[in-house]
Amino acid sequence: MDPRAPEEEPEELHNGWGALFDNDDDDDYTPSECDSDRLSDISDWDPVEAAPEGPILPIYLHNTRVMREHLAFSVSRTRTSILDRVKSILAYMESVDMNLPIFLDALSWGDNACISDPKVQYERSALMGSEELPRILERWYKVPRASTSRHHHVRPQGAREALEEFALGCVEEMVDRELEASSHLFRSPSDCLSEEGLTRFRFSEVAERLQDKVSGAPSVWRLIYGATWCFRRVSQGKSHKDVVSATVTIISQLQYLRSRTLSAWTKPLTVFLKAKGTSAKVLDLLHALGITMSHSWSVRAYSHISTSAMEAVRLVIHRFRWWLAYNNVNFAFKVFSMHLRNQSHFDSGTTGSVFVKPFAPQPPPLSGEALQAQRRIGRTNPITLSDIANLDVAAAPRIHSHIVYTVLRMLLDSPEFDFPTYIPQTDPAIAPPPPVSRLPAGRENITKQFVLGTVHINESTYEGTRDLIAEFLRQLNLFTAKEIEHLAKVAALIWIGDQLTIERLRGLANYRSEDLNGFDRLDWLVFVFGWFHLLMAFANSLHRQYFGSPAGKGLRQAFALLKRPGLQSVQIKGTFYHHLHEGIFHVTEAHIRDCWRKVGGVAELAELRNRSPAELKHLVETLVQHYASNDRVEDLEHVASGREDDFLRQAVMWNRDALRYIVLWHAMRQGDVGLMEDLLPHLFFRFSGGGNHKYAVEILKLLQGLHHEWPEDVKAFVRQNCWVINMKGGEEDWTAIDLAIEPRGQNQSWDLMKQRAPAIPTLRTLNDDISRQFRTIYRGMGHTTPAKEADIRLLDEHYNHARLHIYTPGRHTTNTADKAKEFVSHGFHVANTKIIPKWHTRRAAYERASSQIWPENHRTPDGTRCLRRTCNNHTHVAQLQTSGTSRGARRDATTEWDLPLGVAKDGRPLVWWMLLELRDWAGQAEPHRMRKMAVGDTYRQDKCKGRMCTRHTEGKSTMATADSWREYLG
Repeated sequence: MDPRAPEEEPEELHNGWGALFDNDDDDDYTPSECDSDRLSDISDWDPVEAAPEGPILPIYLHNTRVMREHLAFSVSRTRTSILDRVKSILAYMESVDMNLPIFLDALSWGDNACISDPKVQYERSALMGSEELPRILERWYKVPRASTSRHHHVRPQGAREALEEFALGCVEEMVDRELEASSHLFRSPSDCLSEEGLTRFRFSEVAERLQDKVSGAPSVWRLIYGATWCFRRVSQGKSHKDVVSATVTIISQLQYLRSRTLSAWTKPLTVFLKAKGTSAKVLDLLHALGITMSHSWSVRAYSHISTSAMEAVRLVIHRFRWWLAYNNVNFAFKVFSMHLRNQSHFDSGTTGSVFVKPFAPQPPPLSGEALQAQRRIGRTNPITLSDIANLDVAAAPRIHSHIVYTVLRMLLDSPEFDFPTYIPQTDPAIAPPPPVSRLPAGRENITKQFVLGTVHINESTYEGTRDLIAEFLRQLNLFTAKEIEHLAKVAALIWIGDQLTIERLRGLANYRSEDLNGFDRLDWLVFVFGWFHLLMAFANSLHRQYFGSPAGKGLRQAFALLKRPGLQSVQIKGTFYHHLHEGIFHVTEAHIRDCWRKVGGVAELAELRNRSPAELKHLVETLVQHYASNDRVEDLEHVASGREDDFLRQAVMWNRDALRYIVLWHAMRQGDVGLMEDLLPHLFFRFSGGGNHKYAVEILKLLQGLHHEWPEDVKAFVRQNCWVINMKGGEEDWTAIDLAIEPRGQNQSWDLMKQRAPAIPTLRTLNDDISRQFRTIYRGMGHTTPAKEADIRLLDEHYNHARLHIYTPGRHTTNTADKAKEFVSHGFHVANTKIIPKWHTRRAAYERASSQIWPENHRTPDGTRCLRRTCNNHTHVAQLQTSGTSRGARRDATTEWDLPLGVAKDGRPLVWWMLLELRDWAGQAEPHRMRKMAVGDTYRQDKCKGRMCTRHTEGKSTMATADSWREYLG
């Protein structure tokens, strides 16, 4: 018998399989009456039930399974092995001059005839789609160890090397294919440097789309993400590293190395790092590694963002109501290689911002004509001390309700009370009072900031203020003849700044009060101070009033206990205000907690949890009345001689005043402009009595505008937009507008700061977007306040041990530093005798003209056109030169005067006006400067020489053309 001959099948097996296809009984088949291949009863047939339970297998896979069963049955029946069959097949292959490698090569598309032969095609498909192929490849790659071999601990090589080389080629092809398929996810948009373009890349969305089998890169994702398995297993979730973001970043880096257009994440990352002060060398190093764009690209990107922002703001100011705020910036420029023209120095400049509400309904523009009309009415009706006192009395109940709730929250928020477990949390007795006038939040009320170019102009001088007005208008393309006349005749704009900024603007407007047109007189400007600097002034006033001595119970001792030595003296630089603000909150809360124990008759605050909300409401009213009210201060001041308690009196005064500071801070944070306005009379009296007369005057002028000099639309606009703004839309995301323009960032040259400053809002948006996506950066941005509980508990125990809030007759202090002065009550007297009378006198000294005369339209008595300049005493007319521009012609020019020196003005001797001027000049940073005028093709400056104002004979000048006025608006 030939061993290579096929083995004969057993009869039983043949009969068994043949029975499945036996057609002997087909003769008995009778067609149904419906004469159709379908079921006769269609209604009983359910296609869902009739469908196969699982997916239909390919025929070759089915045949392979059947053949494997057939082989197992045959081996068991014939008592032969698979080895015998394998050897038979190998022997037959040798008989036809083939071996296994040649056979597999021919079968696997290695021969043209084999490629097209149906039988070979079928067997090839059976192999490629078989369940055995993965196991075959796995054993080829990782050959099982032979347990009977002497070297069973050594694994045979198998096809590992060939398979690894082949697999690497497959992986390279697969990675290239999938990276190409997913390249659209990383393609940089056309608006890549806009706010939308820089914040469009979302790591979570990109990660999800990368795992898509059609348009993503699932194998690449699996390859890179799987490589982090060991890291994820070791870290056990304790690391801040984000594996998903890291995988997306690696794929982004690969995409950027393939094409620079695939930089949807690379460009935002470069702009972000540049905004954070990353050096040029670092950026170029990261660029060489394919992580970021180059440093030169970042410079061009900055320039593009700034240019786009300036173009946007120039369009925005013509579509929306807008207002402007600016503030001084101080930089210490340091150099590392000193020489004569390169020295370390300290310099000052100015930064400004334009604000709009792009999503809110836009009312008509503010009317300059209505503003001037109301100003003329208000000038004859100045606000009086009684008016301010009445406002204070009317606001007192509203302020009191918020003080009471603030004291109640200090109890509810304490850890001992544990408010989250207090059952009646929604009781109306402990609900917050209604806001006085709270601004609406939401997207439609978001304020958009446009930063103007930072300029090297010192705003602390009148000359600098004059130049700033022209510079900001020039940046906004409003410094043209048409726009200037529009501002003078029609428009009204709100400009905001700190006290010094507003004082300089208002002083410049006073000195120009008799100029020919509204633009020169600054009639089109409404000046409003910033509330952040007002809050700082309030905190500094508390520091000055209650600082005390080391042995007293004032701020000095409290700061010593808390180990805060940097708060010994008031400063305007660095983090002084931030630390002082926290100190005021901590000291006040410690006082109030001790008062809660006294008024509640308990040893621990936790015992107050047993009280009902109504009882807590009664207790807090009692606490405010006995430990934080004017009435209690007066009672302690009028006790019998020898029974005074200086320490308790000062503690009650502190609680009363510091609680108003906290209420103001909460009102600003929540956008309650009504409550902010209610606190203005109190702040006026405090600043008047505390020596801060400049802010007292600013509050006085704000009240004058709100109640007498501003039309209704200006009042509403100032209240709704110019005190606090909301740039995020949240209920408690309000911030003072002058805080929003506080300078931040590294120092640069003035020209570079001017160029890059408009990009700041876009960079801030990008920074916020990245902070939201990365937890580690968000932690760095939070600036959360350290745990305050230890500080408050320390002060609370100190005040409780000292029995500070218990009346002790005869408890005196001999140190005058520990006897706090009463600023508020003293401020009423100072305001009545000094501040308000002086303010009235200064208002009367500056008469405001109402003419709208432009240089080319004004003529002298002899018919020639001229420029008319005014100081506060005289009108100066510079005649045009009618012929010749030689030096002799200029020397012969004359200056005429509308008002001779000896003539009285408004019924008063001229010397009276001169003395008034001298008094004003003495309080300013620099002498009053006259307007600049053109002299041919040059400019020279005339100064009012002051004391006798001697006809300005030393400042004669003429001008070559009347149109030169438009070229220089000083």
